[in-house]
Amino acid sequence: MSLKVAVIGAGIVGCLTAIKLQESGYDVTIIDKNEIGKESSWAGAGILFPLMPWEYEPRVFELCIYAANFYKNFSSKLFKITGIDSEFIESSLLCIDPSDKKTILNWAKNNNLNFNECSFLNLPSYLFPKVTQIRPPRLMKAIKLFMQEIGINIRENTSLIKLKKEGYKIESWPTTENEQIKADIFVITSGAWTSNLVIDHEDIIYPVRGQMIQYKKIEVNMKHILYSDDFYILQRKDGVILAGSTVEYVGFDKNTDATALNELMKKTSILVPELKGIIPENHWAGIRPGTKGNIPIIKKAENYENIFINSGHYRYGLTMAPMSAEEIYKLILESS
Repeated sequence: MSLKVAVIGAGIVGCLTAIKLQESGYDVTIIDKNEIGKESSWAGAGILFPLMPWEYEPRVFELCIYAANFYKNFSSKLFKITGIDSEFIESSLLCIDPSDKKTILNWAKNNNLNFNECSFLNLPSYLFPKVTQIRPPRLMKAIKLFMQEIGINIRENTSLIKLKKEGYKIESWPTTENEQIKADIFVITSGAWTSNLVIDHEDIIYPVRGQMIQYKKIEVNMKHILYSDDFYILQRKDGVILAGSTVEYVGFDKNTDATALNELMKKTSILVPELKGIIPENHWAGIRPGTKGNIPIIKKAENYENIFINSGHYRYGLTMAPMSAEEIYKLILESS
């Protein structure tokens, strides 16, 4: 009989973890307090590249390097099975007038990442042609259908209580509705909400709000993702344009505000003058899971025998998810 695994948190990290385990022979249930992929996975831009890897520890890029090839193949597989186009695009990234040019060039050479020196708005810039993007809401919709297709049990709108005991193997996890979720193994992939579930990780993963805006299609064709001073703009297949994002330490508050909107619009109009004076059609916020050094926690929980943690991917959950799923699978396999 297959071991039963409960994956707690159905963002992109949780979903790819569940898929990896299900395809490896486990009997998987995935649980979320909301709907599949409706938190930070839905809210992100879908850039499959860390912004910017030369600013982080090597571990961050190590977890991201696999993403482009994975999603290129996975999105094709999803389309064949679900008919949903996740909009994987090899759009490249233009880094505009960076202040740390020498650091960037050294990093790119050391990591064998091709780039071209160029000019944008008369500013020195660097083009990274291998950077890709995907459209998260459509990706998550396709993934939900795929998980159903391969037999993963999906439990949406189900909240679990915070565990009170330590140092033992749990057989079931109580919900807030007094139901018991039974499993042999539990994997927490709840992002910023991880600290609300286990007591040995309080304050290690914390919420970071990010606000973004979206413009209707206009007569402009953006060939590349544009990046400048921790701000990016990209265009989808249907022509809509996204810009973001803020970094705010306001707890779990997902409200948007006029100050952020105006700042995002101002930055947008500098890089894409055609959008000056145009009001975005949408403005939203998501909650990212922040960690020290932006390095996720991928490990067996310290105080529990059969709980594993795969959380804290900050802005790069989408990009780190494929490799993170592989790593947590190996940890579970070694412990089984």
